[in-house]
Amino acid sequence: MSDALPPEKKRRTRIEPEARRRSIIEATMHCITRHGHSGTTIERICEQAGISIGLIGHHFSSKEDLMLCTYQALTDQLRAETEQHLAHKSHSARDRLTAMIKSSFKGSIFNEFTLTTWLGFWGAAVSSPELRKLNRTLYFDYRLELEKCFEQVAAEQGTALNSRQAALTLTALIDGFWLEWTLDHKAFSASKAQACCLHVVSLLLADQTP
Repeated sequence: MSDALPPEKKRRTRIEPEARRRSIIEATMHCITRHGHSGTTIERICEQAGISIGLIGHHFSSKEDLMLCTYQALTDQLRAETEQHLAHKSHSARDRLTAMIKSSFKGSIFNEFTLTTWLGFWGAAVSSPELRKLNRTLYFDYRLELEKCFEQVAAEQGTALNSRQAALTLTALIDGFWLEWTLDHKAFSASKAQACCLHVVSLLLADQTP
């Protein structure tokens, strides 16, 4: 009688639903980076993620739904970087404003993969009503948060400031750096772009009372 044990059956590793959704979203980002939004097909996403088409349908109602969730995930990533920067310490409105700027140029955000994905969504929003609607909502929320920070800092300093204009200016400045760097990585460094944004904020927060 042999003492050899029977070979173990290969066990399938069960991936939790949220982890699976995240892996599909990450695969979508990779495809957008390589093929652009229009060239990102369900088949390519499945190949990148190593899954079947049916599995995507289990987590997302449509390709449009997947694209919207992916774009939302990019914004959530930026917000998470800000919260991580401020974690475990008290902070003022000025600290939060600074953290939002610094988060925009951290390596986890300011890199070819992430910014190329952003660029793909910006281009797609021109022709996709749903993406354009989400883009409008995300940017409105982001500018509103900046606006509140500017208002609070100005109030603390006792200075006059058009907070809505300041928020719009800073948002456009960050987007401009993202776009230009995506097109030319040698144009400037992340630290230089960050320094420029912080300098502009200092100018905006200077006393504007006549």
